[in-house]
Amino acid sequence: MAKKPDQVDPKELRQQLIDLARAIIELEEQGDLLEATPELIKIMGDLRARLFEYEVRCTGRLFGEEDDLPEVLEAQRIVDEAARRLEEEEEEEWWRRWNLDPDAGGDVGGN
Repeated sequence: MAKKPDQVDPKELRQQLIDLARAIIELEEQGDLLEATPELIKIMGDLRARLFEYEVRCTGRLFGEEDDLPEVLEAQRIVDEAARRLEEEEEEEWWRRWNLDPDAGGDVGGN
């Protein structure tokens, strides 16, 4: 099965991180680490995006253990509460449409 363009292969990502680490060590040994800054910034930016993609899509997590921070838990509670209220309102609206409407002569659905 072909991989989608936005999918991250964990084995490939792991290897890219190892390759970056080895390149940094080699550049340092050669005394060229800081001279390679522009290339490293680009590589690290690309890897950062892939790491984020992996964290969100492959693991289902966003911040790992930090998800237990009070701010994250409170934000999740607010989102859950809003979703629950919306669901209740939608259900009430659905029932309202199908209840007898006294102003419409007793037709179902207000017809």
